[in-house]
Amino acid sequence: MNRRNLHFNALRAFEAAARHASVSGAARELSVTHSAISHQLKQLETQLGTQLFQRTNRGLKITAAGEALLPVLAESFDRISATLDNICNHHQEAVIQVTSTPSFAAKWLVPRLSDWYSIPDASRIHLVPSLEVLDLQRDNIDFAIRCGNPPWNELEHELLMPIHLVPVCSPEYAAANESLDNPADALQHNLIHADVGDNGLGEEWRDWLQAGGVSCQKELPGLSVKDPALAMQAAADGLGLAIGYLELIDRDLHSGRLLAASEQLVKHEYSYHLVYRQSTLENASLRMFRDWLIDQLYSK
Repeated sequence: MNRRNLHFNALRAFEAAARHASVSGAARELSVTHSAISHQLKQLETQLGTQLFQRTNRGLKITAAGEALLPVLAESFDRISATLDNICNHHQEAVIQVTSTPSFAAKWLVPRLSDWYSIPDASRIHLVPSLEVLDLQRDNIDFAIRCGNPPWNELEHELLMPIHLVPVCSPEYAAANESLDNPADALQHNLIHADVGDNGLGEEWRDWLQAGGVSCQKELPGLSVKDPALAMQAAADGLGLAIGYLELIDRDLHSGRLLAASEQLVKHEYSYHLVYRQSTLENASLRMFRDWLIDQLYSK
């Protein structure tokens, strides 16, 4: 097809509608009306002589022709966006947009950023701590550090680290309270719960206890703080025992700010992954940050 016959707005409308499986979702993203998106989709289908969507009561269902077109458009738009960003940043200071969970940001990434800034010409980092799964394209995010399991749509992902659960407390709390000779002894202590998202009260504590052969009630009493970093902070302040993420508290353990209250480690069902768009590593600054981040995993 001759390039002069390509309708860029119609292609954008199709790509957005396919991602949202919805005309309304595409209209909101592109800030146009519902009827404008519908018109552009019909125009594109007429031009191609084939249906790209089946219209159902539940929204849009992409056809085989649409499935063939979508990844090509998505990659092309990503490459266009990356190239335009490079051009815009040619005379501007580069900024790398990174989102992660607040606990990963506070306990692992931020303490290491001084090393990043010691690199000559290192780009500035804009860090967005969030428990929400942000849309990389919509929110202009270069890298997301996500706690979960792949896949994430058509995004690239690399394993950063697993998560191992271990009870932790302050040295003062350990000196004033009975030790955990076996996992069941934890039930005699004040338990601190992260309780992220829709997790029930004490879910990570239940996982750790049950791995040690301890039966426990559905919800465990204790202090709920809704964030792993806050739970570990509460433990460091002597409020009780918290479930620590071993991979995030290496510096706290080394400094003695926190103590592991048990030798039993339990692998979490989730791991930390680095997630980014296919075109991201075409940018030299972004590729340098990704390489630095991976190097940090193997440095002391």
